[in-house]
Amino acid sequence: MACGSGGSCAHYSLLLGWSKPYPETTGYLVPTLLNLMDFLGDQQYSNTALKLGEWLLDIQNPDGSWNGGLYPKANGRPSVFNTGQILKGMSALYRFTNDKHFLEAAVHGANWLSDGVSKEGLWPSSDYKAGVTPSYYTHVAWPMLEVWKLTEEQNILDAATRFLDSVMSRRKENGVFSDWGFTSGRAVTHTIAYTLRGLQESSRLLNDYERYGQQVESSLNTLVTKAELANGRLAAEFDENWRVTEKYTCLTGNAQLAMCILLLEQRQGDLRLVNAAAKLVDFIVSVQRIRTPFSGLNGAVAGSYPVWGKYMMLRYPNWAAKFFCDALIMLSSRLEAEEPG
Repeated sequence: MACGSGGSCAHYSLLLGWSKPYPETTGYLVPTLLNLMDFLGDQQYSNTALKLGEWLLDIQNPDGSWNGGLYPKANGRPSVFNTGQILKGMSALYRFTNDKHFLEAAVHGANWLSDGVSKEGLWPSSDYKAGVTPSYYTHVAWPMLEVWKLTEEQNILDAATRFLDSVMSRRKENGVFSDWGFTSGRAVTHTIAYTLRGLQESSRLLNDYERYGQQVESSLNTLVTKAELANGRLAAEFDENWRVTEKYTCLTGNAQLAMCILLLEQRQGDLRLVNAAAKLVDFIVSVQRIRTPFSGLNGAVAGSYPVWGKYMMLRYPNWAAKFFCDALIMLSSRLEAEEPG
């Protein structure tokens, strides 16, 4: 849903209705909209993507960053994670339009991110939590590498890989990455999937599966087993020993993990992985709001199931619908490949 001020509203609340626009998720909605145009053959999606991209260009900071939080926000501060997600939209729009304004914005943002990476491979400032760079910021390294692929700027490559290597040092024998959640010692499936997808996509861009991609296989195999046993209703949160700490389901995490599993299946060719991904997606389908008296809820996916679960409680975030669309496109394309003829 586009808000009156130009971006996509962060969420629909059962209590307050539509929120203000959210630059972070507006940024990574853009590639989804472009994919929907290709998948459904409807130009309205690319038209919307272009409008969102122009809005993001207008609100970029002079130093190349974008601020965190909803827009507009008093005393808004530059955000590493939000800037990273917006780079996805800028890169996708440049590839779609060949308009250098989008590339210039992406490079400016990627350079700001690169300049902030310490020699230890961390972002010591402009972070959600002072003094800690979460492991799920692999989802920042990924879009930085997308920009590097377009420009071959060495400083962007060096900074992204320095961070990825720092995350690899956090990997435990059971496949868990420490600090991959919002809270130390446990993580919601949303940030678990961020971490794993960031490593998978970075390994693709770097053409180095052994160094990064292979390291997520243990994590995904554990989650595949859990998803199958739960028939797709995966618990929302786990500790660092894979014990359940929250039993509700994070629907966003379900969709994201389905895509991580399908990416793994592309390498392994194991239909059991397709089945696990399908179960995760099917569960979201079973609880999606299709027809309701409230126009803001038609087609919406809640943050949690039940809707009063802790993740985005009583809200329907735009990124839940975004990742659901992404997962449906990926799963549908994979299932079509199994059809005869």
